[in-house]
Amino acid sequence: MLCQNCNSNTNADAKFCHKCGEPLEEKQVQGSVETYFAKQTRGCQLCGSLAPTKNVEFNQNIGMIFARRYSSVKGRFCKKCINREFKKKTLTTLFLGWWSATSLIIAPFYLISNLVRFIPTIGMKHEEY
Repeated sequence: MLCQNCNSNTNADAKFCHKCGEPLEEKQVQGSVETYFAKQTRGCQLCGSLAPTKNVEFNQNIGMIFARRYSSVKGRFCKKCINREFKKKTLTTLFLGWWSATSLIIAPFYLISNLVRFIPTIGMKHEEY
């Protein structure tokens, strides 16, 4: 375990740092949330289910006459959340993504990329935990 006070390594079962005597926390998380979830194979980031997950990203475009609105969702999701987010982002882009000059180019790209990212998840089992 790494002491947060002096950055020295101690035994995993130690309650205090052997170098500075500072109390050690039982769990110390290092790195970002993305790094933590990238190492996980179970546990959905959206619903918290312990069902098997896959790392996906879906994009959405809403075209307006002189502007456009963009959103995306990215992370490790269970089959239920993948299906929900795919439908929501893709159908919104399909029906509302064409209403500006820039969106005429971007909307087809988002639709195709969402489909390409969804296809590998089709065989996932839908498990409830």
